[in-house]
Amino acid sequence: MSYSPYCSIAFTNRNDGYGGDLERRIERFIEYYGYYAKKFPGIFEFVICDYNPPADRPPLREAFNWSECGDVTHVVVPQDTHLSRYGTSARKMLDYIGRNVAIRRGRGEFTLVVNQDIFPSDSIMLEIAGKRLSSRHFFRADRCDFDFEPCRNVPIQDFEATALDNVFCVHRRHRPSDEPISVPAQKGDLVAKGSGMELGDFRDGNSGAAYCHGAALIWRNDRQLRLLPSTLDTREMQVWREQFESDRYQRGFFLHTNASGDFILAPRAAFDAIFGMPETADFYMHLDAYAIVQLFAAGYEQAIYLQPHRVFHADHDRSGRNDANESMSWSEHERELSRILRGDRGYRFNGPDWGLIDENLPTWRNDVPGE
Repeated sequence: MSYSPYCSIAFTNRNDGYGGDLERRIERFIEYYGYYAKKFPGIFEFVICDYNPPADRPPLREAFNWSECGDVTHVVVPQDTHLSRYGTSARKMLDYIGRNVAIRRGRGEFTLVVNQDIFPSDSIMLEIAGKRLSSRHFFRADRCDFDFEPCRNVPIQDFEATALDNVFCVHRRHRPSDEPISVPAQKGDLVAKGSGMELGDFRDGNSGAAYCHGAALIWRNDRQLRLLPSTLDTREMQVWREQFESDRYQRGFFLHTNASGDFILAPRAAFDAIFGMPETADFYMHLDAYAIVQLFAAGYEQAIYLQPHRVFHADHDRSGRNDANESMSWSEHERELSRILRGDRGYRFNGPDWGLIDENLPTWRNDVPGE
């Protein structure tokens, strides 16, 4: 008898050892999420995209025992598909295309996009398992980097507490000032240093999430004000237009674009509405910020799981990115993000075939070919 899971967990990678100790981080991923899959049967499914798998290593489906996670779909983007679409000069791992492949093939009402080294707190997993998510919102949370070494072999029931003891940095939402959004932090000051409430936010006492309704109202009001003829300009309107037309316009909504590629939880319908995350080989950094702005511009309001909700990130070596030549600076990206919110360009970057849905990709569900 078929069923529809409540939440599809979309994940992409390739078995190339990226960041060092990739194998153990994936094993811990399976153990951690498998614990919740067993505890809450029927809630989660896992859609794993093996993107451009290296020929000299076993594919993800064979390299790891995924049975702990229960309902698992594996889909492969073969090397020839990658090369025919993006050529030899592209990065071997195009994360956001792989994420779209996984998202598009999920069956859940909601989709959680994560990486292999991301571990949501028990409190967030319980929110999902309790089916308490709003279909009008996309959800974010602060990423807390921790030293993975002490967590390598602890029992899963002790994993979160051990990770918390070894946190050294928190990645939070934008604030009214230009203060950094990634700051040193540890167990005792995460609440103080994490994301805070901004004007127009409402804190739900049950979930502990900040629902950012005020930002959505301002954005909708701005779209209406834009239609007023310039002949009605007062000094106040001139100030407003200057802010509205600024390349930094997007900052005024305090969207949690920081490290967002590691945790985006949204209705599946929201990803369908924006035609997925941008599919490009031209740049890599900040693509996750686009996804947040796209969702917001499509009419979905932001909700942020405030501390002590958090997502843990197992720290790793990032030298593999050192040779990446980005074609756009952050200021150029910010200008484009502001254009999306002003309505100067659409929030859809892809066509209706996003997620390589027109490709006949090798697929296994629960190790059954073609399902």
